[in-house]
Amino acid sequence: MTLDIDKAKKIQDRLNEQSVREVLGELPVAIINLLNSKVLNYCLHEHKTGIKTGHPIRIVNSWLAQDVIKIQEGDKGKIRRFDRLENIWLNIVFDARKFGIPIDDLKYTRKKLFESPVKNFSLFKLGVIKTIFAMPQVLVFPIGGKGSLYSIDAYAQWFSKKRFPPHAAFRLEDYIALEYPNNAFSEDFHIKNLFEDKNKMLLQYFLKTGDYQYVKVHLKQGDVRLIENSKSLIQNEEVMRRIGDWNFHKIDIIINDDLATSIKP
Repeated sequence: MTLDIDKAKKIQDRLNEQSVREVLGELPVAIINLLNSKVLNYCLHEHKTGIKTGHPIRIVNSWLAQDVIKIQEGDKGKIRRFDRLENIWLNIVFDARKFGIPIDDLKYTRKKLFESPVKNFSLFKLGVIKTIFAMPQVLVFPIGGKGSLYSIDAYAQWFSKKRFPPHAAFRLEDYIALEYPNNAFSEDFHIKNLFEDKNKMLLQYFLKTGDYQYVKVHLKQGDVRLIENSKSLIQNEEVMRRIGDWNFHKIDIIINDDLATSIKP
């Protein structure tokens, strides 16, 4: 029996790997380039935070021991030990447990969504980026089943046709918003041809999430506008228009005391 279980796990792992490669193969090149961006990966993986919602440490440590959540070896014992993606997942796990979703199902779902044969890519990471870019995703756990990501549109369509069994559903946006308190997810920055250029999408990430200390928009040499938060940018029609038209000299993004980046058209 043990051999049969091991064989089944290996088959499932191969199917999951095949699914990841199929999803990756359908993505535009610019999105693949964005997911490989050193700056984006710093923000998602290298910026570490603590638990923000007051959940019991003993429960978190228990989930770490069971691989329901994971951290890097060097971050064990630290207060600031969770990267952004893991923190988003952690808050989903807390709510999922309230609905009685078993630990084994959460562990399996994390493996499926986070582990990937392709560097800098995972289904969960893609789901978070899609949600930030106004293509919201929902994580669905059917009773007695494992979790899967769906677009909100597909979920709504299938749900209306009664194609889902009884289930629990978690909107990624609700949990991403916890990680980005200065977000402007409801705002449209009107960047033209957004998905054709990695730098446009990188700027969109910062404007949507507010994941920066401040931004300096150089409209031209000697004309610099300081942006302290993305919602205030909406009030500046000239800067909004120039960004939307991709017509500026450069934009400096001060992410934190350790890192800054510049975007040029």
